[in-house]
Amino acid sequence: MIVAVKNLVAERARFVFSVCGVGFAVLLVLVMCGIFVGTTNQVTTYIDHSNRAVWVVQPGVSQMFKAVSWLPADGTARLAAVPGVGSVDPILGLPSDFVHDGSHTAYFVLGYDPNTGVGGPWSLADGRNIQHPGEVVLDRVLARKNGIHVGEKVQVVDEHFTVVGLSNQTAAIGNFYAFVSLQDAARLLRAGNRVSYFLVQPKDGYGSERIAASIRKGVPGMDAFTSAAFADNSRAIIVSMIGRPLKTMIAIAALVGVALVGLTVLAVTTEQLADFGVLRALGVRPAQLRRTVLGQAAVIVGLGYLVGAGIAYAAQFAIRDRMGDVTVQITPTMLAAMAGATAVMAILGSLLPLRRVSRLDPAAAFRR
Repeated sequence: MIVAVKNLVAERARFVFSVCGVGFAVLLVLVMCGIFVGTTNQVTTYIDHSNRAVWVVQPGVSQMFKAVSWLPADGTARLAAVPGVGSVDPILGLPSDFVHDGSHTAYFVLGYDPNTGVGGPWSLADGRNIQHPGEVVLDRVLARKNGIHVGEKVQVVDEHFTVVGLSNQTAAIGNFYAFVSLQDAARLLRAGNRVSYFLVQPKDGYGSERIAASIRKGVPGMDAFTSAAFADNSRAIIVSMIGRPLKTMIAIAALVGVALVGLTVLAVTTEQLADFGVLRALGVRPAQLRRTVLGQAAVIVGLGYLVGAGIAYAAQFAIRDRMGDVTVQITPTMLAAMAGATAVMAILGSLLPLRRVSRLDPAAAFRR
């Protein structure tokens, strides 16, 4: 290993370039994986914060993002009669286009009952929850992107509302929420006597799965899912949309890492063939030379991993604070998996240099 380090340090510029190149590949892979994990987790934040409620939906609808659910508003009484049901709260929501000062942003308008708070924002960055008609709580990232502050008027669908609060944790990539009263939402969305979902809370001693099964069996015209199942179904839709391009970028970054390691170790080995030939002529075994080549690859990849992983881990917080709707989650498991992947990079990148060293003729040292 000492010989490997000395060989690398002898060409400092190439050594630094190689470490930075591998570090960039590690950074790219970790950030792409972090965006994938963060986005798929954050995109169902609204469902995840429904306090383990049972989601009652229109039959045929199993997720929130690529289907519209319509249920009769008078279904509350039928659901309340199901044994084990503690409370029933309607919510009304549809995707729409937020227009402000000429800019357009896709968002989700959600109507809930301000008296119960069920289905409304669970964390506020500024202001308060809605209390009166004509008030709206906007996602703070959506508000920041459009330069909107509490107290200002904004257009929601085709009416103007007063912004009374800014919500936290209600933005995922390309997905923002705006909260209005149920009555306002019914008017804005032309819902009539319909709602989108019912959130059903079980009584103590009754599990969500049991209540969902009872609703499916005993309430015609309605389907029901636990929060976990509804979130999983909704998350799968997003994965199907963004999974392939992100996985392609991750694969490209991994190939870049292998190529960088291979080219670097090959270049260093080629320049040192004469020196290796002298060592072979002096009786050094090929296995010792192979260990030197592997040691050089290990140093390059190890330092590159530390640089890339360190920057990626710090970048997740900067990206979250600066962009808001892009969530990067780099977990210890992900870091460990990346460490194993960089070890594979070192091995794959060393295959050709190892082959050349193994076939080295000692007489090559004297043919210059």
